Amino acid sequence: MAEIRYLANRDFYKDDGFERIVAAAKANAGRWLMIKERVVEKRAIKAQLLRRGVGVDEDHLFPTDLTPRIAELAEGLVSAIFGSCPPEIRSRAQVALIEAAESELDGEWAHPSRGA
Repeated sequence: MAEIRYLANRDFYKDDGFERIVAAAKANAGRWLMIKERVVEKRAIKAQLLRRGVGVDEDHLFPTDLTPRIAELAEGLVSAIFGSCPPEIRSRAQVALIEAAESELDGEWAHPSRGA
């Protein structure tokens, strides 16, 4: 597999590279379910903190009981698809996975009969 070294020059930061990562995650039902579970867990913790009057929006302040973490799942996907890559790519991949999972969950909650 090729290494990701010169992504800025190859426009990897555009959506198509991250769409491939999201598509790969969705193609593996178990992995995609784990990602969605992490997003649901994050939402639940955030809701609890907001009810208690704590306005927290920093990911590193959210404890997690589920393993592997989204960062680890994203790193595994990026490594499997592209080989080694810089940390900013793993971070962007994590954001893309979270956004895709949130979008899918929002759609499922808005239309429960279409849920996966």
